[in-house]
Amino acid sequence: MGLDPETDLLFAVTEKREVVALDVAGGRLDTVATAVEQAALGPDGTLYAVDDKRRVVTVARRVRLAWPQPLVGVPRELFGADQRLVAVLAQDPPKMIAAAPDQPPATRTLPPGGDLAATRWGDLVAVATDSGVLLMDPIDRREPAFVPLEDHPRAVVFSPSGHRIYVARRTGPGLAVVDRYERREIDGVALPTPAATIRMDPAGRWLLARPSVGDSAWVVDLPTRTLVGAVATSWSVELPAIGPDGSLLVRQRNDLVAYRPDSLTEIGRVTSGGGDLWTLTTWRPRGGYRPTLVAEAQAATPAVDSVGPEGPLYVQVSTSQNESWSSGLAQQLSRAGLAAKVLPPQTPDDGYRVVLGPYSTRAQAEEIGRKLGRPFWIYQPGQ
Repeated sequence: MGLDPETDLLFAVTEKREVVALDVAGGRLDTVATAVEQAALGPDGTLYAVDDKRRVVTVARRVRLAWPQPLVGVPRELFGADQRLVAVLAQDPPKMIAAAPDQPPATRTLPPGGDLAATRWGDLVAVATDSGVLLMDPIDRREPAFVPLEDHPRAVVFSPSGHRIYVARRTGPGLAVVDRYERREIDGVALPTPAATIRMDPAGRWLLARPSVGDSAWVVDLPTRTLVGAVATSWSVELPAIGPDGSLLVRQRNDLVAYRPDSLTEIGRVTSGGGDLWTLTTWRPRGGYRPTLVAEAQAATPAVDSVGPEGPLYVQVSTSQNESWSSGLAQQLSRAGLAAKVLPPQTPDDGYRVVLGPYSTRAQAEEIGRKLGRPFWIYQPGQ
């Protein structure tokens, strides 16, 4: 399922339908829930698990909580949201609920069929219908919106910030790009044939698409909306995917292979690793988290508030609509010895940017970014 770096807990579902929590730092294994029907990991690391009797168990910051009331139905899909769960119930017609342990659930009726996707923080759900994409607020704060599209949408995915929705068409090649706030199609991505499945890089730099025929992955450069190329690979629940360091990880026969997504050059291989289950995470052993290279680079090129010929420029490591999450990430980076801070939104569509800097030149900023070991952007306010 995933790993919460803040608590060192790796959550997994076993073949016996148990959710277990493995302390990767201490080695202890605990059973969290049994007879589990659906489980999900929220954006803040909270685990949500629903059993066959519709009972809910959460684990947040190592505290296990059994909800006092069961859900009104068994979920067929589950999303972890901001301090609540969002579930699609297996009913006719299907229902979507947003629930918390101390609040009555909010219920919405969904159109039948269609792929669903939720934003990272669960504040919006997109549903693919025969004639377009339906945008729904799980807790009913605003009316649904409909974006008409041709060629029968079949798969949807949000950008990490939740501003854009990428839609795969059932018959026509290429992807549609929908603006969440303008509620219309604003762009597209050309592909050779229709895509059956699409996945987003957690940093928003790359998109992976599965052709409707064959075992391969198309790699799309999202800033330029261009197709870089294709890599032969099978598809599973966790791979192919973009890792925290920006590399493309795929299964090829019995091996796990890493590529540079911009050139599709092989950069690493784990022989016989294709049969394993992989979790991509930023977690490191606490005693080993010493970003000395970055700290040394910052000492050599200290951040200053003066404006250089290109600056001020920042090394951006994240952007989010959630201020508290961005503040927490900035504090985490600061505790690791990095000069991190949060830049507030400049426009209604902007997010809270977690950055290092400022730096007076692009060369200084890129030197810091390359040593981070995670995706980054060079951000210049106003550009």
